Amino acid sequence: MSQAFFVTGTGTDVGKTFFSSLFMAKYARKYEYQYWKPIQTGLSEVDDTSFIRKVTNFEDSFFQKPIYGFSHASSPHYAAKKESNEIDPKLVLNRINSQRHKRILIEGAGGIFVPWTENFLGWQGIQQTNLKVVVVGSSELGTINHTLMTLECLLNRYIPVVGFYLVGPKNELIEDNRNMIQKFGGAPCLGHTSFPMQKLSPPEFISYAESFFDTDGSVIHSVMDTEGDEFVH
Repeated sequence: MSQAFFVTGTGTDVGKTFFSSLFMAKYARKYEYQYWKPIQTGLSEVDDTSFIRKVTNFEDSFFQKPIYGFSHASSPHYAAKKESNEIDPKLVLNRINSQRHKRILIEGAGGIFVPWTENFLGWQGIQQTNLKVVVVGSSELGTINHTLMTLECLLNRYIPVVGFYLVGPKNELIEDNRNMIQKFGGAPCLGHTSFPMQKLSPPEFISYAESFFDTDGSVIHSVMDTEGDEFVH
């Protein structure tokens, strides 16, 4: 049984990396998970691996280096083109396949229709790995549409989605958002976490994740295929 899983989002900047940082903060040490973003763009800014390393202050052993890293903050195919390079999907997929039995959170680049190359989209890469997928969406207005479209695309292609997780402010829409997405989306809601109200030190961030992320254990249950109460905090 594969231990690695994919985190994808309903778009760019919806909270995939925040979700990943919370998961790592709460579960990485206890269950020996690593974080890996195989294709990373925007290295001229604060990249996602560095962000999670900073907010958790975890050692290098909890992180795998990207296969491809590009400075330009854009879709992978365009960022690679800017550096006279091209992503080889087969290389990425072979590397992921070689790691699939390790406990790794693999964060995708952007949403599922983001191009890796001129002829290869993100969902194709996710499909070919046959790994479980958690979809991250915003808690705010518009998330029903965006999350349902993402779920429909993945599930219609027989991609094993274990559920969706909402990130962002708690508001009057959130319960209805959750219910409507579950009703029409064919996947369960695994939870919701708001952004912290202030900047947190690594120990504070880890404490925040322990208290407010995956409060009923739905995420860790789903990605580890484990029954019982041992993951409920």
